[in-house]
Amino acid sequence: MKQIRTITLNPCFDHHYTVPDFAFEKENLASGVLVEAGGKGVNTSRALTVSGVDNLAYLVVGDENGDAFLAEMKKVGIPYRHFMIPGRIRENITIHPTKGKETRVSLNTFRVPEEVLVELETAILAEDPQNLLVSFSGRIPQGLTKERVKEFLKKLTHGGAKVVIDSASFTPDDLMELHPWFIKPNEQEIEVFLGRIPKNLHEAARDAKELVKNGVSESVMISLGGDGAAFSDGESTYLLQVPKLEHPASTIGAGDSTIAGLLAGTKEGRPQEETLRLAVAFGTAACMTEGTLPPRPEDIRAVFAQTKAERE
Repeated sequence: MKQIRTITLNPCFDHHYTVPDFAFEKENLASGVLVEAGGKGVNTSRALTVSGVDNLAYLVVGDENGDAFLAEMKKVGIPYRHFMIPGRIRENITIHPTKGKETRVSLNTFRVPEEVLVELETAILAEDPQNLLVSFSGRIPQGLTKERVKEFLKKLTHGGAKVVIDSASFTPDDLMELHPWFIKPNEQEIEVFLGRIPKNLHEAARDAKELVKNGVSESVMISLGGDGAAFSDGESTYLLQVPKLEHPASTIGAGDSTIAGLLAGTKEGRPQEETLRLAVAFGTAACMTEGTLPPRPEDIRAVFAQTKAERE
């Protein structure tokens, strides 16, 4: 059975503020705040852990607030291997209004020296890469060049690891060079890739198939949020339908949970169609919890029963 590893080079503390009547250029009063240890890879590990799926999170933390961050990891029970560096883990702010979409401010202040990446690289490559499902998520932090990170990811893929990449730092040309096992662009990311947003699932399915054909990734899932998702690996193409949520609590981190569901289904050896349904069930269920809290197992089961996978 393959082992799941997540990599977070740029973690963060996520501050979620509930602001019922948010207005720009005015004083806004928050009615609640939720603070969580996060970062895309950490979010994926947390969703897996809460659902009882074994995984190990590799992450870099700053010594100024790293102990508090790791304490939160321990409280949730996320297994991790950390690499401590001088500095402060960044803090992100998300404003959740009663109506409309969230507004997010992400700091770009974390700096990771290259020698720490070398340590992390040595540690994970010491495992058997052929036995690994690896999720590399989040933006590349300051201090590291994109070329050096690409070199690291190539070592993983050439070693036989199945690598998921979910990072806005990479262009389609970068991904063609890396050729990961799976990518999951959301609406904003697919607009960067294609210059437009697919109008519906059928169009998203054609786009996913085209990205696979062009060598961007072995498989592609394009998410259209509450409208579902489309998947293609060049041989099989699916339209994935999910139940509508009238009042989602938060969409932040839903994509990270979708990846968690895909990794869980793959690790467990589930059929492809069932694995894809599990992935979108994880992502939809994540929208039923506040902030970037992980999806509840009971919500995942309820949503999974309502998902549909239709061959295109």
